[in-house]
Amino acid sequence: MSSAPLPSGSVRVRGHDRPMETVLRIVREGYTSGALLLWGPEGVGKRTAALSLCRTLLCGAGPERAPCGECPSCRTPLASHPDFRLLDRGEAASIGVDPVRALLSGTLEAPLLSPLRAAVIDEAHLLTPEGANSLLKTLEEPAGGQLFFLVTSAPDRLLPTLRSRLLPVRFRPLSDPDLSELAREAFPEVSAEEIAPLLPEACGSLSRLALLLDPSGRKIRDGAVLFLGAFRPDGTADMAAVSEALSILSEKEAFDRFLDLLEGLLLSAERRLAREAPEPSWADSPLPERFVGGLPDFARARIHDRIGDMRRMAVHNPNRGLALEQVFWQLEQAFAAGGR
Repeated sequence: MSSAPLPSGSVRVRGHDRPMETVLRIVREGYTSGALLLWGPEGVGKRTAALSLCRTLLCGAGPERAPCGECPSCRTPLASHPDFRLLDRGEAASIGVDPVRALLSGTLEAPLLSPLRAAVIDEAHLLTPEGANSLLKTLEEPAGGQLFFLVTSAPDRLLPTLRSRLLPVRFRPLSDPDLSELAREAFPEVSAEEIAPLLPEACGSLSRLALLLDPSGRKIRDGAVLFLGAFRPDGTADMAAVSEALSILSEKEAFDRFLDLLEGLLLSAERRLAREAPEPSWADSPLPERFVGGLPDFARARIHDRIGDMRRMAVHNPNRGLALEQVFWQLEQAFAAGGR
């Protein structure tokens, strides 16, 4: 059901003591049947936290010693643990009803090694309506001793009926010190001096920092700057620059990063209007000022709305090249209106 490798022993989590303690307290106070929603920005460790929580809750030694590392449950790798399930999308674009049904099979059975059964659904916002409804039926009449952890960076994309059945626990961006230490562990070949200047732009996300450290990530940023800087004061655009940028930004990872950068640019423009510093990713760029002077207020708001639409569409694998062309057309029209 899962394409990602699972840890064999205890799972280390950094920077999320409060939400971890919240979940453990909730369970120890009697919430042992139902589902929790672990939500927050991408790349801050929500999935890792879910795995760590499962390892702790599956321990048979009792809450004061868990995870003990000695009981039969702790000695069993999560990947082969009879009381644990993990569901993610793997290579698929979404999580349909069949893998959800496979996940749910056997949930009515008593746990074999542990005090309860635990299941993690990663990227839960990719559940199809059919998959979500299949899970919802189980949550409406939960079996005793069965906990589900739904992990997502986009809780608004979940079906409202499903979301109403979930107990939300929020995960916030990692602090710069925590992110720096995690980065040193994840990328031992990269020095602290290389990591430090990228921390503000990473915004507490290890996955975003990884992208910034990757040369391809710098290429994506260069493409976004090329695209967003192509508009002239008279409302016309440097089409050669736009064409070059489109070839860079049409891939999924680049497209998602472009939306992040565009959103940050628009927020930076608003901050400039309030005489505040721009977002870190645009601190050294003239574009925030350009987007203040060249775009009417309502145009920036409409582009913000468009970003939300494109994020929702991304679940269904849109034509990203076409989406970028629509952004270009909207910006071109807005700059032309602002120049009059």
